[in-house]
Amino acid sequence: MDQQRPIIIVGGGIGGLTMALALARKGLPSIVLEQAPQLRETGAGIQLCPNVFKMFEYLEIIEPMKQIAVFPDNLVYVDGINGCKFLTVSLGEELLSRFKYPYGVFHREELLKTLAAQCLKYPEVAFITDAKVTGLEELSDRVVVTTEKGQRVEGEIVIGCDGLWSVVRSAICGEEKPRFSKHVAYRGVIPLSKIPGHLRPNNVVHWVRDNSHLVHYPIGSQGFLNIVAIIQTTNTYAFDDIQGNPTELTERFAGSQPEILELLKEVNPNRKWLLFDRDPITHWSKGRMTLVGDSAHPTLPYLTQGAGLAIEDAVILAERLVEHQGDYQAAFKEYQEERYLRAGYVQLMSRAYGEAHHSTGVARELRDMMIAMRTPEENYEWLAKMYQGIDIHSKVPHG
Repeated sequence: MDQQRPIIIVGGGIGGLTMALALARKGLPSIVLEQAPQLRETGAGIQLCPNVFKMFEYLEIIEPMKQIAVFPDNLVYVDGINGCKFLTVSLGEELLSRFKYPYGVFHREELLKTLAAQCLKYPEVAFITDAKVTGLEELSDRVVVTTEKGQRVEGEIVIGCDGLWSVVRSAICGEEKPRFSKHVAYRGVIPLSKIPGHLRPNNVVHWVRDNSHLVHYPIGSQGFLNIVAIIQTTNTYAFDDIQGNPTELTERFAGSQPEILELLKEVNPNRKWLLFDRDPITHWSKGRMTLVGDSAHPTLPYLTQGAGLAIEDAVILAERLVEHQGDYQAAFKEYQEERYLRAGYVQLMSRAYGEAHHSTGVARELRDMMIAMRTPEENYEWLAKMYQGIDIHSKVPHG
């Protein structure tokens, strides 16, 4: 590829910064365009599984990441109605012996800042903030990106890391609305020092019940508890509706275990996040443009793999661009052929896991009973699928 012409990365989130870092390590220059005035992440907590730490090691940033991670002892599922703890998965030594890498939880802002700091070690990476992309023009030998402020940025190719409402995706796939899952999230973050001890074990705890669930876990080097309450709604909301519905939230958790009701007091009932995904697709590229992360395959959170897929995408795409030595179309083709089945699996299984989380009636009781009967090997099965399905140097599709 023309080393004098940078690769343009649209979006300065986790996927975009990982993309810039992966390219820089190969000596490829990039410009990251971020529409916000500064690099930032929405939300607070994020869970990253062993497959992601494998990518961190490849990028030679695993130690900085370990310094800002919290490593939970267990993943715990509790029936939010009867209080029965029906699943405990060790995330300590047993997990490390199986997968070599840990399961960590992070404060998103610390994760993004750490990625940015790693990018700044490389002169190949440049950032332009307050740069909302409004136009993409592909020419015979380059692509030109224009911003809302009238900037024109020229590059060799464009990589869309701009999330669910991706401008780059629209240029590749046309205008299409994402799928509203009818799941609605409410969030809260509170210092651990303000939470009673029985509500802050060093675990990722899921309280699951009819049409709703609440998850909490410690995050951040300064010590916070991340709380997310998700409900299934019967209401129809506009795609950009962020106004919370306290009545609906309270009604969905009525009759819950006392711990849920205590934690729910720390959630902001006046701000909601509608959860969207899209159906899997096989083609993420067009001409000099391709997609990474949520712009290609947005997923619901129930397999904790959204950010992980974006990080994997970035590493694999950088590898393929170097291997094909300037033939970006061949690189794009191989990249998406390797990735689309893996991403599609996560998208579809996340929907299924979401339904299982919110099971009602007999289905809820059967879920609790059947999961409680699983062997330890079966309890690690979903993590094994994610870990074993990623091979940086593989040339075959992964399911």
